Amino acid sequence: MSIFKGLVVKEFREAFRDKRALMAALFAIVVGPIMMAALFMFQIEQETAVKDSYIEFVGAERAPELISYLNARQFKPISEVPDNEAAKWKEREVKLTISEDFAQRLDEGKPAKITIKADYSDKDLRSTLRRMESIINAYSSQIGSTRLLMRGIDPRITQPISIDVQSTQTPESSSGLIMSMVAMFIMMALFTASMTASIDTSAGERERHSLELILCQPVSTVLVVLSKVACVSFYGALASILTMFTMSFTMSMLPLEQLGISIVIDPITMIIIAVMIIPLAYLAGITQLFFAYQSKSFKEAQSYLSMILILPMMVPFAIMMLPHKPAWLDYIPLAGQNVIMSDLYKGEALDLAAFAFTMLTTLGVAVVMTLLLARSLRSEKVVLGLS
Repeated sequence: MSIFKGLVVKEFREAFRDKRALMAALFAIVVGPIMMAALFMFQIEQETAVKDSYIEFVGAERAPELISYLNARQFKPISEVPDNEAAKWKEREVKLTISEDFAQRLDEGKPAKITIKADYSDKDLRSTLRRMESIINAYSSQIGSTRLLMRGIDPRITQPISIDVQSTQTPESSSGLIMSMVAMFIMMALFTASMTASIDTSAGERERHSLELILCQPVSTVLVVLSKVACVSFYGALASILTMFTMSFTMSMLPLEQLGISIVIDPITMIIIAVMIIPLAYLAGITQLFFAYQSKSFKEAQSYLSMILILPMMVPFAIMMLPHKPAWLDYIPLAGQNVIMSDLYKGEALDLAAFAFTMLTTLGVAVVMTLLLARSLRSEKVVLGLS
C-alpha cells in the first residue's frame, strides 16, 4: 500500500503540473452548460415569438378575403417588408399563387387551387410554411362548414367519429430528447477531461523515458496501472460531476416551461448520477490508457483518443434515432448510464435492476481492461513503443 500510495502521489503531482489537462477539464465543465443554455434560449425564442412573414402574393385581387385572413395572422405581402429584412425574404422567395378561376370555382362549389412555391428544404422556412398551410386549411374548413349550414346541414356530419384524446404526457416526460442531450454532455465532460491526462501519463511518460525507470523497480504492473487509472479517473469524475451541477443549475434558471417541458432536479437524483459516474470514469480512464499505450508516439495517442471521444456522442444519438429501444440497452455501459440519467431527469423512478447490472457490467469491463493493460506493460514492445 505504501508503494501504491507513492505511485498515486507521483501521478497526481505530474497531472496537476500539466496545464493542458487542467484546461481540458475546465473546458469540459464550462462548454456543456453554455452550449445547452444557448440552444434552449434560441429554441424558446423560435417557439414563442411568432414574427411577421412576408410572402409574394400572385393574384391577390382574386381572393381578397383569404389575403385578409392571412394578413391578420402575420402573413404580409412582400411589398411591406422592412428594409432590414428585405434581403432575407427576397432570397427565400416564398410565392403564393391564386388561380385565375379561384372565385368562379368557389361560387360553383368546386375546389379552388392555390399554389405555394418555396424551398421546403430550408430549415428556417419549415415552421413558416407549415403554419401558412394550416391557416389556409382552417380557412378552407370554414368555407366548407358555411356551405353546409346554408343548406341546413350540420357541419358535424362530416365528422362521424369524435376522438377524445386523454394524454398522460407530463412536462417531465415530454423532455426526452433534451434530457438525452444533458446526459450526453455529462459523459462528454468525463471523456474530455481525462483525455489529456491519459495521454500525458502514458505516451508522454514513455517519451520522457520515465516509464522504464518505474518498471525497473520491484513494482507490480497492476499497481502502476491502478495508480494511473486513479489519477485519470479522478479528473474525469470530478469534471463530470461538476458539469452535472452546472447543467442542473443552468436548466433550473431557464424558462423551459415556455417549451412545455420540465426537468426534475433534486439532491437524490444528483447523488444517484454521481454514484453512477464513478465506475463510468474508471471505464473511460482505463479505455483511454489502454489505447494510448498501444500507440507508438504521443501524436498517435492523440489520434486514437480523439476517436474514442466520439463514443459519448454516438451512443446517445443512436439511442434517440432508434424507433423502438431494445430492452438490453439499459444494461450495457454508456447506453445504460445515458438511459438512466435521462429517466431520472424526467422524474421517472430508478430501475434498480438496470442500475445494478449496468454498474457491475461497467466495473467488470474496466477490471478486465486493467488486467490486460498490466500484462501488456510487461512487454518491452509496449513499454518502448516498438513496432
